[in-house]
Order: sequence, then structure tokens, then C-alpha cells
Amino acid sequence: MAIGQKKKALIHIAKEDLRLSEEAYRQILQGVAGVESSTQLTREGFIKVMKRFQEMGFKGLLPNPYHPVPKGRFIPLESPLGEEAITESQRGFISFLLEELGWDERRFEGFCLRIIKRPDPLTKRDGQKIIIGLMAILRRRALNEKRRKR
Repeated sequence: MAIGQKKKALIHIAKEDLRLSEEAYRQILQGVAGVESSTQLTREGFIKVMKRFQEMGFKGLLPNPYHPVPKGRFIPLESPLGEEAITESQRGFISFLLEELGWDERRFEGFCLRIIKRPDPLTKRDGQKIIIGLMAILRRRALNEKRRKR
């Protein structure tokens, strides 16, 4: 299945940030993911291309890559939006984070019970809490790996 517009946009932002020529960009797409255009990328190909861009120095969209959520993204406590059902986008991002962490379903349920007091996120606010927690764990893991390499 092809990636969405936001992921395509992120790839093009990384291309511009890294100041890649069109030729170099196409070579990376072909060499890493086996496609000629970002419109042909699958989820797996997107992950491979983004890892390559990170190896080349792309830090992401955040002002400081060690802070997972920019200000203004939180759902305020008094907002009724937080009680709406979790979105497919949130579920997909949670699945992506779980793959990155290498967690199984049992470990994820334990994490959810600790953070939101239920085995699975049901609302947007629950999804937000879980995403923030998983990103913090990934960030800590990356920092620890970076320290070990020194």
C-alpha cells in the first residue's frame, strides 16, 4: 500500500533539508527502497528511506529532535475532542512505534495499563498519551545508544 501525502511531504522536506539534487534523491529512492518516485513508496520503503536520510543528518521537523511533541499539539483537558474515538492515524503511528521498539502485544498492554489504566487506547487523549510515552522511550533508547558509541 502506498504512503500518504504527509509522509511524501516529509520525504520532500528531508530532501530539501539535506540539499539533495534530484539525481541524488532518485538514486536514494532506487537504492534503498527500489522505487523511482515517492508516490510508489510503501510503508517499509518509507521507513528505509527515512532511516537513510537520518544517517545523512536529517533531524526531523522538531526544533529540538529530543523533544517528541511540539507545543500546541496537546488536546486540552477541557476539550471534548479528547473523548472522541482514537483515529486510524494514531493507531497506525502506535503500530509503527511498537515495531520500532520491538514490543509484543503483552508488553504493550502492560504499558497501556500503567499509563491509561486500560489495556488498549480508546480515545484520542488515550492515543496521545500512549504516543508521547512510546516516543519518550524511543528517544531515551536512542540517547543511550549514542552514549555507548562514544
